[in-house]
Amino acid sequence: MSELDDRYERGQETRRMFGGGQIVGGSSPGAWDIAPDLERILGEALFGTIWKRPALTPVQREMITLSCLIVMNREVQLKRHLGNALNIGLTPEQVVELIIHDTWYGGAPAGIQALTLCKEVFEERGIDFTPARIHDTGEDPESLFQRGDEFRRSYMGDTSAARPTPPTEAERELGRITGEYYWGATWTRPGLDLTSRCLCTMTCLAALGREGPLRSHILGALNIGLTQDQIIEVFGHMTLYAGIPFARGAMDIANDIFASA
Repeated sequence: MSELDDRYERGQETRRMFGGGQIVGGSSPGAWDIAPDLERILGEALFGTIWKRPALTPVQREMITLSCLIVMNREVQLKRHLGNALNIGLTPEQVVELIIHDTWYGGAPAGIQALTLCKEVFEERGIDFTPARIHDTGEDPESLFQRGDEFRRSYMGDTSAARPTPPTEAERELGRITGEYYWGATWTRPGLDLTSRCLCTMTCLAALGREGPLRSHILGALNIGLTQDQIIEVFGHMTLYAGIPFARGAMDIANDIFASA
């Protein structure tokens, strides 16, 4: 058996992991009828090589995959991977929390669409999911803001460059709102650990080509203990989900940060 055959067989193992022990049809199985070479290349390179790399766990890789598909609005593949996520080991609570988190990057329409697909997957599997009500509607907005600000500082560390004072009142007010709800109400939720939120955030920003915020979150990743190899592995994993230009661009940004660290 050749090395490429070995890679393809390892890819079949990954697909069995996706299917809960058996290989099931992909999200668009008819596509292989007109491009069997692409099926083989993805089987070798994506499923048999990238998914097998040890720097990230399969659960972390699925989180990265889901984040790409959510912010890029890939509905067919997203529904398949929502099911894969449950087979790999994410809990229903983690899947829903990931969607809540990624809504800040892909926007509310993308988040709502992902939740709609998630609900369909839960119903098809007979999962009786009762969401926890975490958000405290009685909390004082100042408390919410301060909690978020403290969390942001602990995550970003002292290396995070402070934004200049906004020149308009409108931006100052909007910054306050995002401080309350992005940092205070979302990042501090208990459904995902900090490393998972960081991985999802870097993925979303890289997939959308958002260089400035991505720089800040790469610094945050280093501050909470992710290694340089792990950060590069995030972008390597998303190569065949978000596209090589976005993955390569994110690696270039990370390497620039590593060089000046």
